[in-house]
Amino acid sequence: MKSPFFLLCLISITTYSVFGQSTRWIREGEIGNFRSAASFSLSPEGYFFVADAGASQVLKINKDGAVFNTAGGYGWDASGLTTPVDICAEAVYVLVADEENNKINKYDKNLNLAGTVYKKESLFTDEIFGYPRSVAVSTLGDLYVLDGENNRIVYYSFFGDYKGNFGGFNSGFYTLDKPRRLTALKNSIAVLDRRDLVIFDLFGSYIQKYSFKEKFNSVKAFEGMVTLTADREILASVDGFDLEFTRLEIDEHLYFLDSILTGNKLYILTENSIVIYRKVAE
Repeated sequence: MKSPFFLLCLISITTYSVFGQSTRWIREGEIGNFRSAASFSLSPEGYFFVADAGASQVLKINKDGAVFNTAGGYGWDASGLTTPVDICAEAVYVLVADEENNKINKYDKNLNLAGTVYKKESLFTDEIFGYPRSVAVSTLGDLYVLDGENNRIVYYSFFGDYKGNFGGFNSGFYTLDKPRRLTALKNSIAVLDRRDLVIFDLFGSYIQKYSFKEKFNSVKAFEGMVTLTADREILASVDGFDLEFTRLEIDEHLYFLDSILTGNKLYILTENSIVIYRKVAE
């Protein structure tokens, strides 16, 4: 267990990194036409998968904005979606957190439904999740669900078998307050909890916490980079044991929902589109 002094030092280092450095980005283009997007993910093959909560559907689009496939549509059955609030495209499948339907839908890369994880009516209370707010897959292949009803993280094998939970009341050293998003880092799980970014190991043990003045909408890890997205601000860090965030200077002000940083490209999700930025040479 880290001492309070050690944790305070980590927080101080993070704050200094955020306000001491910055990188500039300029706009290159814009793709997509969403009704009210909530989250997006970039697959290893280079396709965007977008959770459009306003249309109760998910979309697969390329980097030119062409729509390849869609899935969902308002409904309460296995194939329907009501409020897809988060999406995660991993090596084989696309996972979607459908908040009001209390389920995680699993699709193949063409958005054909491949399965559903639903635990709301389980007799085993430890594995139950309700109103899932976020979903991620770890480097070990386990499925992590942010249980919005119980303010905790529940994790399963990729086939849906229960493995454990953490962050809830009486479930360990650290109790989450109001978690809203999670992402899988290289060797850990990062959870946005109000103005804190809380890091757990893959088995749910608390590691450390980063505190910010800003409240963020999302946290996203992709190809060794981590982004934190607030309404008007994006911070980025290399994925490592100690995250040191820098501010990304954007030439225009939009309402940001989510972001992905890869190489010299920055993709920002807004309610209606994906805006593409390029890093300015220093």
